[in-house]
Amino acid sequence: MAETLPINSDSGTDEEEEVEPKFKYQRIGNDLRNILNTDVVTCSAVHSKFLIFGTFRGRVYLLDHQGNSVESNLSIGDRHTHSVAVNHIDVDPKGEYVATCSDDGCVNITGLFSCENNQCLSYGKFIKAVALDPEVKSGVRRFIVGDDKLTLYERNLLQRLKPSELCAVEGSVLSICWQGNFVAWASHLGVRVYDLSEKCSLGLMKWEVPPESRLENFRCHLRWSNATTLLIGWVDTIRICVIRKRNVIEASSSNLPGFIVDPVSTFQTTFNICGLAPLAVNQLVVLGFRKERSADNKALRPVLCVIEYKMNTCEEVCTDSLSLRGFEEYTVNHYSLGCIIEENRYFIIAPKDIVVASLIETDDRVEWLIKHK
Repeated sequence: MAETLPINSDSGTDEEEEVEPKFKYQRIGNDLRNILNTDVVTCSAVHSKFLIFGTFRGRVYLLDHQGNSVESNLSIGDRHTHSVAVNHIDVDPKGEYVATCSDDGCVNITGLFSCENNQCLSYGKFIKAVALDPEVKSGVRRFIVGDDKLTLYERNLLQRLKPSELCAVEGSVLSICWQGNFVAWASHLGVRVYDLSEKCSLGLMKWEVPPESRLENFRCHLRWSNATTLLIGWVDTIRICVIRKRNVIEASSSNLPGFIVDPVSTFQTTFNICGLAPLAVNQLVVLGFRKERSADNKALRPVLCVIEYKMNTCEEVCTDSLSLRGFEEYTVNHYSLGCIIEENRYFIIAPKDIVVASLIETDDRVEWLIKHK
């Protein structure tokens, strides 16, 4: 049985009476602990079967959800590693292939248990984002790489890769998230959604530049909560967008794309955003980095917050402060949030720690109520 360690969480409330918690927390141990003794996590991807993460030293590790190492092609020598820190990881829906990229200019497509479709592409420039086709039947026939342009790679009948430039970029691609025919990606100016079926961009959503800083100094967090709903968290602003077909009046101009990105809710948070994921109708789970500092100018503990949103307002349903290893030394970009939406499990990723937040179950509630009666 995997070693799991509980982690303390404090409810962020001003009420004197202790509030019933919404999540229980477990720290992943086992082989993960040994790995993080000598390396740090720089990016990760969560699959229903496993957890995969890249490190500062350029290695990529495959573990089960209890932190035990899983044998795969990633375990064989240094063939599937990068020479510097891994920037981004993506996994196909079946859990058979993984894509990684790095500032060493390389993009690796690696079969976890087969080498049939492995690829190593070298660009000679920093690569911050890569995405595998989310279509289950694809078999990794397509993937997208972002640098100073957005490029789609497809395998032809001869199994050769054919690149197609989809879109020019303002600056460089900072992040990519692909769902069906729609590819969301962030640049130095804002977020775009590209329609692969119509081969066009659906427009640019410009993002407000933070005071005394730049957008590219913050990770842009993109997640599709379903086939047509895009969640965006960047700096301290969250935007929920729905992709819909234009109505008859909107479609009267033949020059416009058939779909439109409709922002249904935009609101600010009290913290900078490290990741977000859906929870329930009009509710999000958000990992946050507090803007305030401690008395000795150290970072405060990160927070996991449940936010309920309406049109352009939001309310914090509950907020837990998390005691992650080394949190005093970290910045907003050191954290990320992974999730298994179907199981309501949320993976809080830090350089030296990975903690799983799960919704409180009936037995847990009864135990808590008895203890706090």
